[in-house]
Amino acid sequence: MTPFDPNALPAFLQTRRWFGGKGLPIKAIQVLEQVVINARGDRARDDEEGFTLAVLEVQYPLIHPERYLAPLKVDPDGTIHEAMEDDALGRALFRIIREEKRVPSAGGVMRGEIVGDPSVLRALPVEPGVRRISAEQSNTSLIYEDRVILKLIRKIDIGNNPEWEMGQFLRRNGFRYTPPLLGGIVLEGGPVHSTVAVAHQFVPVESDGWSWALEEMRGAHLSPGFLAEVKKLGARLGELHRILASDPTDPLFAPEPIQTEDLQRWAASIVGELGVTMAAAASSVPELSRRHEELIAHIQRLATVKPSGSKIRIHGDLHLGQTLRTAGEWLIFDFEGEPARTYAQRREKHSPLRDLAGLLRSFAYACASLELKGAPLIDRETPIRKALLQGYLSEATAPGLLPEDDETFDVLLGTMELEKLLYELRYEIHHRPEWVKIPARTLMELNAQKEGPRPA
Repeated sequence: MTPFDPNALPAFLQTRRWFGGKGLPIKAIQVLEQVVINARGDRARDDEEGFTLAVLEVQYPLIHPERYLAPLKVDPDGTIHEAMEDDALGRALFRIIREEKRVPSAGGVMRGEIVGDPSVLRALPVEPGVRRISAEQSNTSLIYEDRVILKLIRKIDIGNNPEWEMGQFLRRNGFRYTPPLLGGIVLEGGPVHSTVAVAHQFVPVESDGWSWALEEMRGAHLSPGFLAEVKKLGARLGELHRILASDPTDPLFAPEPIQTEDLQRWAASIVGELGVTMAAAASSVPELSRRHEELIAHIQRLATVKPSGSKIRIHGDLHLGQTLRTAGEWLIFDFEGEPARTYAQRREKHSPLRDLAGLLRSFAYACASLELKGAPLIDRETPIRKALLQGYLSEATAPGLLPEDDETFDVLLGTMELEKLLYELRYEIHHRPEWVKIPARTLMELNAQKEGPRPA
């Protein structure tokens, strides 16, 4: 097997869709760990064809280093290829999980692990058919026989990926509205301890929530059936949070009372995000600077309300694109959290209202995008908001989970929505300038009354 040349890695990475540092100058690349496997999922001998799974630390001149998992295949002339394009590697990764293999790496071991009932994995052929999801950007997913989906995690961090922890907890505690976690692959015992792949049961779906919402909302009125489904989605989120708050014996998931210090810390963090957003919007939305002090005051209300409710593990990156429609039901998936944050940040406990804010903002964004495309100008957001909140509150019933008083509930939810708005504006400035007007308009019109009250 031909080893790869580390000097060829910068050029290779710049061509990869999953590499987040495209266009940035690279100071150095360090190979932290690597494991070489053959098509059977065992350690490859020197005299046989194999694949190298390399953990690369990419160092930049001005920003923090990033770590990526790069599966490599090397030609005899030294040319590096993306190994995940080879079905043989896809099948090898599947076998590592199904047979719970332990493969020695340069510094430790890569091992597969089955979660729960192994029958779904073991029912597949020894050489299963493999197809890819082409639309992905940050990770790489393979579907086996339309029964199992494996996600290779490209940008990794030290420790367990939140999706690995959350999937095990939700399966163990009976949350039915997410594709069941079946297993995963973990690197451990060496310089890198991290989850590198997760496998879930593949669920055929009709559409994702975003596409469904755009289709259902484009007319001149919202149907009762549509609003009933919005209410059901809220209920599914409420049930998710109720289950995530259900085990006081597990230190990773035990709910904790929100303290004044939590509210102050969250407010300070969002004020910091406001400053970053104002700097980014200086040229594209200059009028926003007039609202700077008012928005700071809006955020700082969070630090002054009575602490109430619990902080728990949450989805952390919830929007309509992270929901699926299947057989008249809702599924919530992709519990990896915000990719730009560290694993430690993603695993922090937070108010469950942060997830609710993500869904509310996603529906609001869908409404605004339809208007941008010429849909009839009607008030879609108010009835959607009411239905989603009613459904959520009907199921988020764990004792002490939500704030007891309306003021804390409204201020906390409103501030979490503002945090999402700031993220939306930064995203559109950098990726879709023609859509900047959607979050910018909402920020310009934001007022305290927009927050609530919660429905009876």
